[in-house]
Parts: sequence; structure tokens; C-alpha cells
Amino acid sequence: MTRILVVGEDALCCALGERLVTSCLPCWKLAGPAIDTRGITKLLPALPRYAQQARHVQPVLCIADTDGQCAVDLRARWLPVPTEHRMLLLRLAVTEAESWLIADREGAAQALAIPLTRLPHRPDEEPDPKGLILTLAARSKKRAIREEVVSTGNRNKPGSGYNLHLSGFVRSYWDARRAALVSPSLARAVKRIGELKAMT
Repeated sequence: MTRILVVGEDALCCALGERLVTSCLPCWKLAGPAIDTRGITKLLPALPRYAQQARHVQPVLCIADTDGQCAVDLRARWLPVPTEHRMLLLRLAVTEAESWLIADREGAAQALAIPLTRLPHRPDEEPDPKGLILTLAARSKKRAIREEVVSTGNRNKPGSGYNLHLSGFVRSYWDARRAALVSPSLARAVKRIGELKAMT
């Protein structure tokens, strides 16, 4: 069985990466728990190391945010010679990983206990996906979502249970194929990950 390592900019990116592997490469196995670099400033210096691992050990799937920047430009800067990194899959969520999460509108509505109509049809165009999730979670029908996903001290900041609830939803219920129908950046990621089957 082929193995793949998942690396994420944060906990949600890690959860999405693991779920994408199980969805797009069902016969593959994770090389181990996803590596949370806890920020892009720590991820970028480690990219050459992951590139080496992808070339000599096993494929590596790396998930990060664009934070409003052009994904093509970012990849060109971070991996200047892409042909040398064909087994390192750097996939960038537009604008944040949260936009991929809410792209599964039906699943996100159920997980957050909110009306489906409040979720955008074009999540890649949402300027502040994390802020939207916090706003929606604050109005959730579930008390745990209201009190744990959103900070009680500042409603504009994630609460202590933000990663726990959202990552749990992604790992258990998030539908990558359904989400890819409304998120072009996710659709490209799904296609690229699926291509690994023919490359190994």
C-alpha cells in the first residue's frame, strides 16, 4: 500500500489534507499523523525538507492558505522549479482553509446547526471565511457550537473548541467531492491529488 505524508499550515489544514487523501486516494495509507507546522512562517522554511522526502521517500501533500494572494504566484515563489517537486503536492486554499470547509454547504450547515441559506455559493470569493464561520457559529442552534467555537471574550476570535469542532467535522463528515463542485481551488486540488495514482 502506498503511503503519503500530510503537512498543514494549521490544524484545519491538516484535517482537510487527511480527508482529501481518504477521499481521493482510498487505497493509500497516511504515513503518520498530519504534521501541523502552526503557521506559514514555520512551513515555508521546511518546504525543501519535505521536497526531499517527496523525492526519495514518499509523496507529501501540503495544505496552506493563500490569505488573499494569488495561488499561482505563491507556488512559483515557494517552489520555483515545480518539475523537481512532482511528488510534493502544495495545494493552496482560496482564501483560507475555512473556505474549503464551508464549500460543503450541506455538511457545514448540519455541523454548525445553521440554515443552509446562510452559506455562500462561491466560497472561494468569500473575503473572510473564518470570520463568516465565527458569525454563523455564534448563531448556531447548538449551545456547544456557540460557546466553544466562538470566544466568549471576543466574538470575532475563535474559541477554545474551534479546531476541535471544525477538524472533527472534516475528518468524519466533510464531503470533498461535493465541496469541490462550488470551490474551484478545491476542485484543482482534488484533481491533482487523484493524479498521484497514475504517477506511482
